Amino acid sequence: MSRNFEVCTFNINDIVKVASLQPARIEFCKNKNVGGLTPNLNDLDYAVSTGIPIHPIIRPREGNFIYSKKEIDKMIEDIEICKEKNCRGVVFGILNHSFSVDIKKCKKLMSLCDGLSTTFHMAFDKCKNPIESMRKIIDLGFDRILTSGGKNNVIDGLEFIEKLVDKSDEMISIMPGSNLRSSNIDLFLKNNRIRDFHSSCYINGKFSLEEARLINTKIKNF
Repeated sequence: MSRNFEVCTFNINDIVKVASLQPARIEFCKNKNVGGLTPNLNDLDYAVSTGIPIHPIIRPREGNFIYSKKEIDKMIEDIEICKEKNCRGVVFGILNHSFSVDIKKCKKLMSLCDGLSTTFHMAFDKCKNPIESMRKIIDLGFDRILTSGGKNNVIDGLEFIEKLVDKSDEMISIMPGSNLRSSNIDLFLKNNRIRDFHSSCYINGKFSLEEARLINTKIKNF
């Protein structure tokens, strides 16, 4: 089983730095302070030219993940641009007012994602019934779920992440993220059914290439 390192980056400079490590993919965002928004899509040509699979987040604004028709239309437009720019995947998540997965709206976006890898992002951690929501996400056809286990810190969510992995029956990849670091990734690597790992590699408020290198090495050598 291959194990994959996904690096979350927030600008082109950090993409250039991390490309030397050849991670499995890059989640490309902007505005780290609000958890990531759709990046400047004019930067996609350069990002894709690095040869690393680029997966932009499709999130039009900060705040909750309950979107209006106008916001959904914008997300559709952005996915189409990502396809035109030869991105390899997209990252999004849509909830309804009951804090469950909005199946209708997600299905609408998923219908545009043929040929793209898809991640349901940390909107998942806002779901009131995560096990039921995971099953809905599986039925929608997503490839992976990015989650901190419903906690602010992935370490605090470790036990629930392992429960999700168990309940998923390997029908979807459960990808831990949110303060996943070289100092704690071993706890997740011990579970050989976790095959994707997500980190922004920020140390003291800045992207650290050395931290990315350490995580990458641990994943490859565990």
